[in-house]
Amino acid sequence: MSTAASLIDGTVLFLVVSCVAIAARGKNLKHEYCSAVLFVGAALMIAAAVLGWSSDFAWDAPSPIYLLVAPLTFRIDALSSIFLGLLGMISLSVALFSPGYLKHIEKHSNVCWYWVELILFVVGMLGVILAANALTFLMFWEVMALTSTLLIATDLANRECRKAAFIYLGATRISTALLMAGFLWMHTLTNSWNFAEWHLAGHVTIWPGLLILLAFCIKGGIWPFHDWLPYAHPAAPSPVSALLSGVMIKIAPYAIIRVLVVNGMISDLAYGILTLGLISAFWGMLSALLQRDLKTLLAYSSIENVGLILIGISIALIAQGLNLPIIAGISLAAAIFHCVNHGLFKSLLFLTAGTIDANVHTRDMELLGGLGKFMPFTMIFFIIGGAAICALPPLNGFNSKWLIYQSLFRLACDSGSLWLSGGAIGCIGILAIVSGLALYCFTKAIGITFLGRPRSSHAHHAVEGTKYMLAAQAILAASCVVLGVTAPAVLSVINPICESWLKTSMATDSAYIMPMGEIAIFLGAVSIIVYASLLSDKSVKIKRYITWECGFGALSERMEGTATSFAENVAYTFAPLFKYRKLPTFEGKDRRHFPEVIAVQTSRIALLEASIYVPVIKLVTWIGEHMLMLQTGSVHLYLGYMLVTLVALMIIGIMI
Repeated sequence: MSTAASLIDGTVLFLVVSCVAIAARGKNLKHEYCSAVLFVGAALMIAAAVLGWSSDFAWDAPSPIYLLVAPLTFRIDALSSIFLGLLGMISLSVALFSPGYLKHIEKHSNVCWYWVELILFVVGMLGVILAANALTFLMFWEVMALTSTLLIATDLANRECRKAAFIYLGATRISTALLMAGFLWMHTLTNSWNFAEWHLAGHVTIWPGLLILLAFCIKGGIWPFHDWLPYAHPAAPSPVSALLSGVMIKIAPYAIIRVLVVNGMISDLAYGILTLGLISAFWGMLSALLQRDLKTLLAYSSIENVGLILIGISIALIAQGLNLPIIAGISLAAAIFHCVNHGLFKSLLFLTAGTIDANVHTRDMELLGGLGKFMPFTMIFFIIGGAAICALPPLNGFNSKWLIYQSLFRLACDSGSLWLSGGAIGCIGILAIVSGLALYCFTKAIGITFLGRPRSSHAHHAVEGTKYMLAAQAILAASCVVLGVTAPAVLSVINPICESWLKTSMATDSAYIMPMGEIAIFLGAVSIIVYASLLSDKSVKIKRYITWECGFGALSERMEGTATSFAENVAYTFAPLFKYRKLPTFEGKDRRHFPEVIAVQTSRIALLEASIYVPVIKLVTWIGEHMLMLQTGSVHLYLGYMLVTLVALMIIGIMI
C-alpha cells in the first residue's frame, strides 16, 4: 500500500473515532477541540493529495469491511488528488472559522451535533472523491447527502430551515434514485461495479449514462434542477455553505469526468450538456443580480459557475468527437481548473458573508451599508473574492475563464463546420453577457454592503470578525492570488489527466496556456506599482467637501442607493422572464399633489417553480392523499393486494 493510501485510511479512521468522542462528550465539549480535529484531518488530506497526485493507485478496505457483493475500494490519482486537496484546503479554513461563527448560533442550535455532522460530511465527500467502484460511491454519497441535510437543518426551530432541508432532501432522494438506476444498469451491461471497467462509447450505454448524468446535474444544482440551492444556502450555517458550494456541488462535475467522460461518454450528449451549462450560467447570474439577501445572491452565482464548468466539459466532448485533441484538452483543463478556482473564491465569499451575518446579525443588503469602516479586513477579502468570481486578473478566476474562451475561439476556427463555428461564437456572446452581469452583480454586492452610510442600527454597531475567522478568509484569499499568478504550474498538474483521457501528449498546447501566467503577473505588478506610487506621492492631499443635498438638509441613510434600485434597470430589461413588477403606493389627503407617504414594492415570480414544481408537488400530494384509502386496516384486503401483485408479476414474467 502506498504512503498516500495509508495516510487516507488513517485520516478516515481518525475523523470517525473523533466523531464518536465528540458525541460522547456532548455539550461540555469546547469548540477549539473540535476545530483542531477537523484542522488536523484537513491537513492530512492535503498531505495525501500532494503525495498521491503523481500516482495511480487503487486499494481495498480491510477484509471485514465488505459491501455484500463488492469490496470497499478507493483510488487515488491526479484527478482525485486535485479534488482531495480542494476539500482539505476548504475544510481547513472552515475549521478555523467555525468556533467564532458558532457563538452566533449556539443559543438555538446543538453545536455538539453540528461538529459531528460537519466532520462526517467531510468524510462522506472524501469517500465519494476516492471511490473506485459504484457501491463505494453510493455508500459515501448517502453519508454526504444525509449529513448535509442535517447541517442545513441546524436551526430546527426556524421554519425556513426546516423547509430548506426538506426541499434539499427531496432533491437528493431523486438524485440518488437516478444514480442507483444508472449504476445497476451499467452493472448489468458490464458485469462489473468498478468504474475503470465501464465503457460508455456504445449507443447501448446512452440511457444509463443519461440517468447518471441527470443525477449529477441535480446534485450540482444545474438548471432546471437548481431550486434547492437558493433555499439551502441561506438556511445553512455559513461554514456549511462554504463546503456545500466550495466542494459538494463540485463533486457533480468531478463525477461526470470520473464516471462518464474518462470512460468514453458519447459525444451526442455533449450538446445537451452545453445547452444546460449555458442556461445555468445565464439564469444563475441574472437571478443573483436581483437578490437582496447576500447568501442567496452567492447561491445563485454558484449555479452560474457550475454552468461554466459544464460548458468546459461539453466543449471537450464535442472536440474529442471531432478529433480535435488540443481543443479537447484545453477545455477539459479549463473545467477542472474552474472547479478548483470556484471552490476557493466561493468559499471565501461565503465565509465573509458569515462574518457579516455573525457580527451584524443580518444579511439583507437593504439594511447594510458602510461596513467598510467597521469591517475593513472583511471588505478586502470580499473584494478579492468578488474580483476573482468576475474573472479579473491577476486572480485565479481569470485563468480558467480565459481557457474556456480560448477553447471556444479555437473550436470556431478549427471545427470545419459553419453551424458549429457559429454556435461557438454564439456561446462566446452568451458568456460575455454573463460576465457583464457578474461584474454588475458583485459591484452591487460590494458597493451596497460596504460603502456609503449604514442603513440600520445593525450596520451602525458592526464589528470585525475574530482573528481566526479572518485567518480562514486570508488563507482562501491568498490561494486565489497564488493560483492566479502560477497558472502554468497548476496546469502542469492538470495536464496529465487530459493526456490520459486523450491518449496523447498535451505539450503542443503549452504556447496557448503559458501567456495566462505572464498576463496575470504583469497586470498584478502594474497594479502594485500604481498603488505604491499613489501612496508615496506626498503632493496628493485628501480634500473633503460637503455633498450637495439638493436643498433637503443633511444627508441620511434614506438617500443611499439600495440593492433593489441598483438592479432595477436589469430587472426591467428581463421583466418577462420573472414577471417583474414595481408597485408604488401614495398616501395622504392630497396624495396626487402632496403625498405624505410614498412606498414602492417590487414583486417577481419564479416561473419555473410556479409553473412546473408547484403543480407537480400538488399532484403528488393529491395522489398520496387518495392512496390513503388503500390503508383500511383489513388483513383480508392486504392479502388481496399481495395476490393481485403476484399474479401481475407472473403474467409479466411469462410475457418477457
